[in-house]
Amino acid sequence: MRKFVLQSVSVVIGFGLLGTTPALADPVTVTGGHVTATMTHGTFTLTGDGLFLSGSPQSGYDSGLWECAPCRASDRLNLSLSSSADGFFEEGLPGDFNHVHYDQTWLTGHLEFTAGDMTSAILDAGQTSISMPFTFFGEIANYDSFASLARAPNGSAPLFVATFTGSGIATAHFRGPVADPDGALFFADHIDYDFASAAATPEPASLLLLGTGAMGLLARRRLRRNVQG
Repeated sequence: MRKFVLQSVSVVIGFGLLGTTPALADPVTVTGGHVTATMTHGTFTLTGDGLFLSGSPQSGYDSGLWECAPCRASDRLNLSLSSSADGFFEEGLPGDFNHVHYDQTWLTGHLEFTAGDMTSAILDAGQTSISMPFTFFGEIANYDSFASLARAPNGSAPLFVATFTGSGIATAHFRGPVADPDGALFFADHIDYDFASAAATPEPASLLLLGTGAMGLLARRRLRRNVQG
């Protein structure tokens, strides 16, 4: 019964987080933390100045990466490392916001991670992950109990509402290869998002150089094995 109520609340709250509680004027910058996004579940931890919020989206994360289920390098699929999550984010976990500690948080809202695309053509036994920069935007409201959350937005106002921004490095992970007559199969497993301060996030060009350097080393190794064979 609770699961049905939570799903209903998520739909109602979705685009009406503000309710009667004013949000902070400026977005809160997330400077640390980690997110693991999967199709059916996943977790998030957001940290910063006076900030520590964590949760687990009940319906997982939406992402174009899940189109690889499975896929082959020869498919040359264009796969996105972006993802999003909406709704209710776990229940009763401790947290800190704006230097105020909460013994329990009842969070709901929207998380949006924007990153670049990759192609399945790069996948092979020695290349089952790829990294690139991401940017983050989120809207989160916190209630004092499950009962308050269930009554929102008509009866209870949240303890706080805020928007969040951040950036860092996204890494897509794949399982495989699995032998198949038509070509090795790979399965999108999860995406890790590691937050960092703006100064610590490499520019896309830097990651491109790292990626092309790694692929160059891989190509040289293959050439050496062919020559030796």
